[in-house]
Amino acid sequence: MSLISSLAGCSLPGAGVDVGGDLKLLYAPFSLSNPPRYWQVRQNGDPGPLSWEDKDGRIALAARPGLGSFEIGRRTNVIVLASPFLSFDWQFNSAAQVGDVELVLGFRRQAQGSWTENDLGSGKPGIDHEVRIAIGQYSVRYGEWHREYFDLATLYRRYWPDAPADEVRLVWIGLVSGTDHAPVENSVTHLTHILLSR
Repeated sequence: MSLISSLAGCSLPGAGVDVGGDLKLLYAPFSLSNPPRYWQVRQNGDPGPLSWEDKDGRIALAARPGLGSFEIGRRTNVIVLASPFLSFDWQFNSAAQVGDVELVLGFRRQAQGSWTENDLGSGKPGIDHEVRIAIGQYSVRYGEWHREYFDLATLYRRYWPDAPADEVRLVWIGLVSGTDHAPVENSVTHLTHILLSR
């Protein structure tokens, strides 16, 4: 599946937008027990199913849903037309299956300038529509990195064709343990370089 005004005017203050207008996520490790502003991490199990690893020279989030359920995500405030491209890299180990981990995209319809103080708070924001996408492909070799691209504007129109796109914002990007099947205990999905760009 393939998946922009300036992003600088569409992101939360201090949201990590670089000079090119891109919003980088999962490029560097942070404390999973005390995540930085705009991030939320919940995981069950001991040890927890989420950890950081140096994988093939990349800092990657290692997700082991067979050890427990989890949700990790970040608030955003991006007009879908302004920064429509989302990409990320993933890798399976030999036990991982498609859908062990899901990408969650939260959308909200909201006019420009109508944000309130509560929208800048912590935790998951209010969401009008949520899209869950199984991570992985059936015809892949484990141990190889793969890159996925999504066009958010096209994705949104597929589900809600009548909504004015200039009022549609991506307000949440998350990764969760899948619900369609029970993952193998030693399955690992590595994820890195989640990028929102123009």
